[in-house]
Amino acid sequence: MTMQNRITIIGGGVIGLSLAWEMSKRGCAVTVLDQGSMASATSWTATGILPPANFELATDPLDQLRGLSHRLYPEWSQQLQTLTGIDIGLRRCGGWYLADSAGERAAMIGMRSYWEDLSIDCESVEISQLAEREPELASWAASVSDVAAWWVPDEHQIRPPRLLSALIAACRKSGVELIENCRVSGIQSSPADSIVNIKTDKQTYQCDDVVVCSGSWSGQIAEQLQLQQSIIPIRGQILLLKTERPLLKAVLNLGNRYIVAREDGYTLIGSCEQEAGFNPVTQPDIISGLDDFAVSMLPSLKSATRVKSWAGLRPMTFDGFPMIGRVPNHKHIYVAAGHYRSGIHLAPATAVTLASAILNQPSEMELDAFRIGKQQTR
Repeated sequence: MTMQNRITIIGGGVIGLSLAWEMSKRGCAVTVLDQGSMASATSWTATGILPPANFELATDPLDQLRGLSHRLYPEWSQQLQTLTGIDIGLRRCGGWYLADSAGERAAMIGMRSYWEDLSIDCESVEISQLAEREPELASWAASVSDVAAWWVPDEHQIRPPRLLSALIAACRKSGVELIENCRVSGIQSSPADSIVNIKTDKQTYQCDDVVVCSGSWSGQIAEQLQLQQSIIPIRGQILLLKTERPLLKAVLNLGNRYIVAREDGYTLIGSCEQEAGFNPVTQPDIISGLDDFAVSMLPSLKSATRVKSWAGLRPMTFDGFPMIGRVPNHKHIYVAAGHYRSGIHLAPATAVTLASAILNQPSEMELDAFRIGKQQTR
């Protein structure tokens, strides 16, 4: 009888759970260790915007990763719903991109050219047409001047809490062992070793290969692997409101701020970017600013119920590329982390490509551009 590959994944966020599910589908015995609860991972706090992408025409490695995920998501959505009964909320809702300054307008003109190179539709729209297509924006559109708008039909959205719930359920149904409240203190492996020892505050776990997928916390775990400078946490904050009906049909983007309306009347507003260490707490002035922004765009939100606000830590690398692959000088240790604001979007492609690399199976794309260690600054 063929022995199963024993894979241990450190981190129960969207990247770790996606990889766990993918590895289990390929016949591996998988264990996921998380320092807290799977339900407390940063992935739960994301808004779930999936920008357009095209794998077939992409030449940049990050564009290829986006494009592959974009192509995989409909299949994953169907598989997860069939296996778990959970609808992850994948919707092709389209996206509005607005620019109210010269800098933002120039950035969007460049973005439109980039999308055209990838055969991604991007239509310039008059503000009056925007108001006709999104009536709740009519008062804002009438009050502004020199604003440009673009319509991007292939933007999608997803419900991150549902996605995480579905992945957890799928992992359990597929035999993945999920171990919560388990803090990893060290990883022991030498080039000659065929077994990896993972020391935790519960016990020592053994496996054939280990993958560090602990997001912003990967920098701490990876210190012994000399990767401590590769990932830093960037805090983002989000406000959640509730109305009786959805106020927008599509995602609305203005600079680095956005409004995402769900079909059930929930509206998410984000976001900010701050280097604040490992401190995922909200700030009243930031949340108030998001509220003011939302009401200025959609006056009907003034009477909305303020449901809650939260903060999450986004793992950012210094070169903007996630780290995906084997750790140098460690044959059986891998990392998949540093996806920054795109963890939800890039999860399927990260899972399938890294699973192929670990198992030495064919893959649709190379991971050399995401190799571990190139982000080092010393």
